[in-house]
Amino acid sequence: MANFKEAYEILKRLEFSNPSNALHKNKTEKGLTWMGIYEKENPGWIGWEKIRPTLRAAGSMEEASVVLYKDIVLQADTADFYKFKYWNKIKGEDIKSQRVASEIFIFGVNAGIGVAIKAAQKIVGVTADAVVGEETLKALNSYDEERFDKEFDRAEIEHYKALIEGNPKLKINANGWRNRAEAV
Repeated sequence: MANFKEAYEILKRLEFSNPSNALHKNKTEKGLTWMGIYEKENPGWIGWEKIRPTLRAAGSMEEASVVLYKDIVLQADTADFYKFKYWNKIKGEDIKSQRVASEIFIFGVNAGIGVAIKAAQKIVGVTADAVVGEETLKALNSYDEERFDKEFDRAEIEHYKALIEGNPKLKINANGWRNRAEAV
């Protein structure tokens, strides 16, 4: 069965491996982002209670980022956030293939968990309702891993192309999104 820690390590490598920019502000967003957790989407997350005062006390966002990156409690809170909000919703522990679970998890973090689940459901031929139930798990667990990987990468890239077509300012993210889709 798939393991959250393995999927989370991939996510960390892709999303926030650099301590100096783990805390940052994206040009296309309002609010801060900490290790992929967007403040405007998650204003009640416990980590902001530590991040805000550290940022005020630091000389720069980069300095605050490095200090916060070393905080083991904040790191644990960050992992818990991803496990609860994303991994548990895909029922990652019930998916046999680590690769399949990691693909869905990592795309879900970036595009939204419902988008990722629906993409996976369309690939394996079940009702795309954004809920991982027994039928979805059975289909995921019996689908060829290599085929799923290729088809899911294509679905991710198509999703990102559609986002860019709808908002050309997002083109700045195109290469990163493609690399991310193909990295897992």
